[in-house]
Amino acid sequence: MKHALRQLISHPGFTIVALITLALGIGINTTAFSVLDRLLLQGLPFRDPSSLVQVWTKHPRYGRVPTAPADFFDLKEQNTVFTDLAAYQPWQETSYAETGKPPVQEGTVMMTANFLSVLGAVPELGRAPTEKESKSNAFVCLISDRFWRQQFSADPKVIGRVVRLNNRPSTIIGVTPPFLDDPGLFNGRPSFFYLDPVTESRTMRKVGWEVVLGRIKPGLSMAQAQAGLDVIAKRLEHDYPDTNAGRGLQVIAFPTNQFGDDGVHLTWTIAALSSLVLLIACINLANLQIVRTTGRSHEVAIRLALGCPKWRLMGMFILESAIMSVVGGALGLLFAIWSNAFISQFLGLDFPLNFQVIVFTFLISLLTAVLFGTVPAWMAARSDVGARLKANARGSTSDRSRRWLSQGLVLLELALALTLLTGAGFFVSGIYRLTHRDLGWNPSHETIGVIPLDQDHFGGDQNRDNVEEFGRQARERLRVLPGVQAAAISDGSPSWGGRTHAFIVEGRPPPKKGQEPEAGFFSVSPGWFEVFGMHLVQGREFTDADTYHSLPVAIVDESMAKALWPGEAALGKRFAGTGEEDKTVWMEVVGVMRDFKGVQEFFNPTMTRLRYLRPWAQDPGQAVTLMVRTSGPPGTLKEPLRKAIAALQPTLALAYDATIDEDMASTYSYFTFLRRVLGQIAVLGLLLSAIGIYGVVANLANERTKEIGIRMALGAQPASILWMFLRNGVLLAASGALLGLAGAYTVLVVLERMLPYLPGKNPWAVTGAAAVLFAVAIFACWLPARRTTRVSPMVALRVE
Repeated sequence: MKHALRQLISHPGFTIVALITLALGIGINTTAFSVLDRLLLQGLPFRDPSSLVQVWTKHPRYGRVPTAPADFFDLKEQNTVFTDLAAYQPWQETSYAETGKPPVQEGTVMMTANFLSVLGAVPELGRAPTEKESKSNAFVCLISDRFWRQQFSADPKVIGRVVRLNNRPSTIIGVTPPFLDDPGLFNGRPSFFYLDPVTESRTMRKVGWEVVLGRIKPGLSMAQAQAGLDVIAKRLEHDYPDTNAGRGLQVIAFPTNQFGDDGVHLTWTIAALSSLVLLIACINLANLQIVRTTGRSHEVAIRLALGCPKWRLMGMFILESAIMSVVGGALGLLFAIWSNAFISQFLGLDFPLNFQVIVFTFLISLLTAVLFGTVPAWMAARSDVGARLKANARGSTSDRSRRWLSQGLVLLELALALTLLTGAGFFVSGIYRLTHRDLGWNPSHETIGVIPLDQDHFGGDQNRDNVEEFGRQARERLRVLPGVQAAAISDGSPSWGGRTHAFIVEGRPPPKKGQEPEAGFFSVSPGWFEVFGMHLVQGREFTDADTYHSLPVAIVDESMAKALWPGEAALGKRFAGTGEEDKTVWMEVVGVMRDFKGVQEFFNPTMTRLRYLRPWAQDPGQAVTLMVRTSGPPGTLKEPLRKAIAALQPTLALAYDATIDEDMASTYSYFTFLRRVLGQIAVLGLLLSAIGIYGVVANLANERTKEIGIRMALGAQPASILWMFLRNGVLLAASGALLGLAGAYTVLVVLERMLPYLPGKNPWAVTGAAAVLFAVAIFACWLPARRTTRVSPMVALRVE
């Protein structure tokens, strides 16, 4: 051990380079494992998590969707494979207020009374709601442990306190356990868990919003549970063909992360590509060790001549590698602390260096010692003692087998670097194309704010006059804000999408059940086109005369007009949406607009491309989205927007406020995170490969110093010497690129299948990556080759 430490200290240049290489390679893999452990490997913090599942509805067009309330009640009553079933709806913004304080928005989970018991959670304080309270629609709620500590200073007297949720008095009856604050469980950190008024909607079957939670009965498998659900789904399809035709039910394990299947696949992809960086680092260090072993050939020969066993000699070299790996692993943990914090900014999750992560880092450190230390140690142990003890035999250690091995390792790391560059190039080009598509509307200089409407005051047909008056006053207040060029209100934003439903066309036979065409739609006020810089092709825009009491009208896009009335004028035609209500509202087409794209279309290839608009006063929805276009920076209007709404309606509060650019950046955040992480991984792999090829060429130049001196003494020109070394580098770079083509195309195929909506199918991705790799490799060869041309022939001839 002392000898190994002395050897490392006496060669500080080699030791520092090796430790930095190990720290980066091990640190990146530690971070990748932290993400993998946090999202996929850690068990759920519930009782018997293996039996905890979710049940979703399988829609014939949209795949897995939430379950309708009426279907949930039928499922609960007819179930034979679950011990119990509950329903919940996460991430609903709720207006929260205390007496004498302005309302604010808080995240919530709307749940059935048995939600906590099915989940296997017991309130930390107080109690859970009862079925009696659920049936009577009692206004009771639980607060999260985080909210309890932040807002109420963990006061146990909070039980029984009355707060206002959605402008309704609600009694706090309990505090949820701390593990429910995990943002990965419910897509955020909800502050309130309150009863879902399912009794008001237990007959609603067309539209679903319930996530069903259940526990499989002991002894039953997932396959048996799915078989039981298939029976219920067929029964519902038979009993309710108008709404359930083609629908099924699907059981899945309770997810451990909020990113879905794509997030699982991409997390494994990051882990796999990170392991390539570690492999490149090990190859690099093995090459450095081979060069260093060559320099110690005389010492090795003396040890062997004096009777040192070969296994002990190998152990000496491997011990040095192990020391560097352990120290490099410790430095890698420090690097992982920084990189984990960097990732947390994008994903909103904490990635602590827990016991499992530290053990993984220690094991991977030992693995690297074996990977980059074994081959040099084996080469040292099989040294030719006689040849190395001869005078002037230093150059004899550079035998052909060692040189071929060193160059072969460089070829391998160049091939791995090309694979990394190709994967990063896929994301960089794909994300750029995704974020720079022509949407058909202008997202710049816009600010949006969302207000959930108080259904007691604004819900139902009896309150439509209140809705219209609120909309008119809201637009008036928005228009007078400083810097506002245009203002409008809507029930959604193109940056996250609107509502979707099936429709029928007047004068056409109704389609078969389950085969109705569908269209997305927004309810918008006058001024909406001006806010987004859009224009009509035909007809007129909506006006203040388009109210709930006037003729129902609509504006369709060009795709919908051509699909429904090919070769005909769409103006004056009528169609009707088939929503949850039994009544059919026929809308007359008064305008045709150009097609525009919603951001969510890129992530859901099955989403309809047909779209129309309705007057906001005729179908306002349950929330209003405020939209303003400004002449200056849009972010400066956030606070004036809040104050304007508070002055207009003190009981309402903004649930969300952002610029369109911020909103779209949030939508793309996961992919932006992937692009940056994979880009950094690829750059690191490229840098390590450049260092590797630099080391090989520099060592080759050092070995041939005497030859160079002879050539130059006999009249060789510096250019010819330079080309002699560059030629070797060119052959290495070209061979490495060819070797890496298989891995590069494999990565492309895997990523394209994993993310079919990401427009990264670029034939130049591999070509560009290969060109970058080739250029960097040539530069890495040029540096040591150029240095050899400046060596004096006399100095070169006296090198030994």
